[in-house]
Amino acid sequence: MERGHAEALAPMVQRILAKAQRNVEDLQRIAVTTGPGSFTGVRIGLSFARALGLARNISVLGLDTLSAFRLSYTQNNLALPSGNSGLALVLRGGGEIELIPMSEVDPAAFVKGTPDLKALSIWAAKQAAPLAMPEPVYIREADAKPLVSVKFVDASSSAIVSHIHHAAFDRGWSEKDIIEMLNIAGTEIALAQIVDEAVGFAMIRSIADQAELLTIATLPSHRRKNVAATLLKHSIIKAQNLGATSLFLEVAQSNSSAHKLYIKLGFVETGRRKAYYSNGDDAIVMARSLA
Repeated sequence: MERGHAEALAPMVQRILAKAQRNVEDLQRIAVTTGPGSFTGVRIGLSFARALGLARNISVLGLDTLSAFRLSYTQNNLALPSGNSGLALVLRGGGEIELIPMSEVDPAAFVKGTPDLKALSIWAAKQAAPLAMPEPVYIREADAKPLVSVKFVDASSSAIVSHIHHAAFDRGWSEKDIIEMLNIAGTEIALAQIVDEAVGFAMIRSIADQAELLTIATLPSHRRKNVAATLLKHSIIKAQNLGATSLFLEVAQSNSSAHKLYIKLGFVETGRRKAYYSNGDDAIVMARSLA
């Protein structure tokens, strides 16, 4: 199923009980896999199992997905692809789950389908009653993105802007650098916040009908939270309001994640500057029409 798991689980249990000629009062124990898996799937499955266990006042036992596969697989190492990331979740003999490139995994280690639910049920029936409800196993943060707000700031925010730039880059800009840049007409800084914490910023400069993204930075602890994309969208709107009909930027050739984001937001490559950066990396020049 692509959608509708939450609505489907309770009727499924009702059908199984009816087929087994049992009532919900006959339930004595519940077994559930705890992930890794899709965030939504893990959350819904665990929520339903825990709620049913609380309603019946019975034990709920959880087992991570790969350990559940191990109940019916004989090989020592088991693996599952991690979405479309090119990585794999690997369970080794010691019981630790690792996230490694798929190219480094023995193809024979990959499991298919879903865990053997009969084997999972037999395992759960043999375990001692747990002291607490099972918790989800997440390899990375949930896919849900936190709400990012953006406001344009002046030189009074130079300290926090400098802090973010130093955290994001090896050679960060000082407060003095930022103030001097803001003194140049057409320069604007967009500051991103999650709740009340400043987590990123973008600086643009507009001259006549052209604007340039001078820099964009996100605190390392808040990357992959939609901060850069939100900043860039607000910067595009600001440049348009300033009368610019095009927005330019430069990105290091090795910065593939930023390059993909710029392409996604409509930027196209217009040129290259060979060995532009101190590490010898090329700078890719990109532009987006604002007309």
